[in-house]
Amino acid sequence: MRQDHKYIKHFIPFGEAIRGFANQQFVSAAEISRILRSRGVFAFNQDKEYTIPILQTLLLSPREFDELRECYRYREDRYKTISREIRWEKDVTLSKVNNYQIDLEGYIRHHMPNCELMQPIRFSEFEGNANHIISEFTIQRHDVNKSWYEQTNIFSGTVEFINDGGKGRIVIKHTAPETKVLAEEIVKIKIGQFKDNRLMPKDNTPQKILFQEFKNENRFVFFYRLTTKMQNSDIFTCKDIKDISIKPDDSCDILPEGINWMKRMKIIIISGESLGQTFFMKDKEYHGSLILWSIDALFDYEYKGERGNFTATLGFSDYPRKGNSSEFEIVISALNNERNLDGKTRKKLLADLQAELDKQKSIVYNNFIEYQNRNSQ
Repeated sequence: MRQDHKYIKHFIPFGEAIRGFANQQFVSAAEISRILRSRGVFAFNQDKEYTIPILQTLLLSPREFDELRECYRYREDRYKTISREIRWEKDVTLSKVNNYQIDLEGYIRHHMPNCELMQPIRFSEFEGNANHIISEFTIQRHDVNKSWYEQTNIFSGTVEFINDGGKGRIVIKHTAPETKVLAEEIVKIKIGQFKDNRLMPKDNTPQKILFQEFKNENRFVFFYRLTTKMQNSDIFTCKDIKDISIKPDDSCDILPEGINWMKRMKIIIISGESLGQTFFMKDKEYHGSLILWSIDALFDYEYKGERGNFTATLGFSDYPRKGNSSEFEIVISALNNERNLDGKTRKKLLADLQAELDKQKSIVYNNFIEYQNRNSQ
């Protein structure tokens, strides 16, 4: 969540100052057009490149600027979800170590000097489950070198530990690089506490889903099983693949004839409909020569009396930057429910759907690993 500039109530920006503010992705073109229409200004084209220059010529009223502020500040953050599998000792109750202190003051001071933690890190039972504990945290980031409207931002994250009869998962949700870094440190400290108290085997290491674990062709299989071939869920149905991030494998000297046109391309991002039916996605002969790292898929859902659809980004989003060490993430980028929901209910539904999709991912991944192991014997 973006936080207001500390002097925001003492001035109204105009000209170049309002241009930068209105150009932020959190302020939509429709919201700018609505303000212009209230002034009697009707633009034939409502794209920002046409409406913002008009907005720059106006001196906004306090009420009009407040409307833009609300759009900017309270636009919903998108949580990215990472999960890792772990093992627990027998008869473990996680809530027994809830009260162990996690001191992050020194870490933040040395590694995140422009950030501050808004409250102490505390774990509590999730919905009364003693073997599912969660900590929600918030950090404030100060960027004095940025524009006036970007200098102070607030970001949230969560860390969860789950024990299901000895099989466990760590779930990290983050909204910014800083919350991801801090969540990793929390996990590191907490695992140390679990091992010191003999709740977790000393040799246990959380199992990540990394890009390097898959051959090119196996990565296609994994994505198909998580989308169009999903078989284990009573909640989701994949309706379409909308976006694909793909590239030819640089290690292949010669590409198959059908995809030879990709030879000189570094990154290919394809948007459209029914992309799962394209020849290079369907035909296995191409998969060994292509690197697929991210997919946007449209899902229908039916969950606890609610129905609708959502778009989820699935994959190794950091691959262009981290390569083989990129870790699998899930983020729901758009949610459409059949009936209107208040903000709190919508946020809870979004979190539940993302959690259920992450569980489905774990099932698909474990089944896929078993499939790989059988074929390698």
